[in-house]
Amino acid sequence: MSGYYSYSAIKGRGVTFLFLLFSLWFLVMVVRLILGPILPLIEDDFLVTHAKATVLISLFAFGSSSSIFASGIFAGRIGYKRFVVTCLAAQVVVFLVIPHARTFFQLAVLIFVLGFIWGTYFPCVVPIVTSHFAPSVWNRALAIQDSGASLSAIAAPLLATLMLNFLSWRQFFYVFAAAYVPLGAAFLFMAKEVRVEQRVTVSLRNLLKGRSVWILGVLWVCASGVFWGICQVIPLYFTKELSLGIRYTNTVFGLSRIGGFACGITVGFIADRFGLKRIMFAVLCLTGLFTMFMGHSNLTVIQIAMFLQGTIITGFFAVGLMAISRTFGPEQRSMAAGLTTMMASLLGSGLLPYLLGLSGDHLSFRFGIVIFGAFVILASGLVYFLVIPSAAGDQVIHEKPALTRPIEGDVLPFTAE
Repeated sequence: MSGYYSYSAIKGRGVTFLFLLFSLWFLVMVVRLILGPILPLIEDDFLVTHAKATVLISLFAFGSSSSIFASGIFAGRIGYKRFVVTCLAAQVVVFLVIPHARTFFQLAVLIFVLGFIWGTYFPCVVPIVTSHFAPSVWNRALAIQDSGASLSAIAAPLLATLMLNFLSWRQFFYVFAAAYVPLGAAFLFMAKEVRVEQRVTVSLRNLLKGRSVWILGVLWVCASGVFWGICQVIPLYFTKELSLGIRYTNTVFGLSRIGGFACGITVGFIADRFGLKRIMFAVLCLTGLFTMFMGHSNLTVIQIAMFLQGTIITGFFAVGLMAISRTFGPEQRSMAAGLTTMMASLLGSGLLPYLLGLSGDHLSFRFGIVIFGAFVILASGLVYFLVIPSAAGDQVIHEKPALTRPIEGDVLPFTAE
């Protein structure tokens, strides 16, 4: 079986390629998270309300959700490698334009466009990993790759604090453009093309008929709301409601994410022992509880809860990707990833920050945070309605697999019956 894959184990060139995917995911996620740490500065720069400032986060999420699902459908036809390279190049162009925005409306439009382009990358992650690595190492490969997101949660606020000593928030985007170019070039030369040539008949219809994709969508909305939605509002919560300095806020916020890096990797190695469903339930239930404690009146309690919440929630995304890769066949995998993450982006990291901004303007950020934490605890029970095969090789595929062929001499794992 391993002979069909580029890497049968995580060693040698497999380590190098996985590190490249890790680095790309880290940088892509830093771009996604950087708005939160600089949001108070943008609010002051353009003299807007909390709710209007958080519209930028919502617009990024709405833009990404608009493209995530569509790219999940069409990326396989075009070729995942080509899709990723085009996505990275287009983001570089937007990075170079954003610093020149002079009105809030111009910035909002550019952020929406950036989010739209950014969203095309996400559905390509699972197919690229699962087509290059053998099923026996999927758990570890996906966990290591996804740990880039955990590290970005630490790095984004700390990088913001560091770069603000030398640069304005507008100049941050020049740094991102410079970082994208070498990583994109490396991916262009190292990755092998993966293309789906024959579409499965009514695969989307069958996908939507199943309950698994909807349950996973709700769970991803909760996880996205905790990791992206609430976390991107924390700088506003700390600086405007708790009256703390922005550098102190971003430093504390970044340090509170340190535990998440180790948690994200560890979960990938223990998933088979404890089961994906148990881990997903425990992660969501505990993060919901600690999210509620972030609305406490005592600053020490808030900081401890923020650390525990940030540590535990990162374990969800690795098992969430594993659940998608095991539950759905090769053809439906990218579409399932696109649909669930579209829901997560639209509601968890898009609508939620705006609702929290409204809560901050009219009631308090605390109120909105506590209510959402309670919702996450209740939603965690949906995990037990999922049916997830115990091993990647035992996937239950109810449709004929898509016909795929290697591009440029590659050998892919997906063949026609």
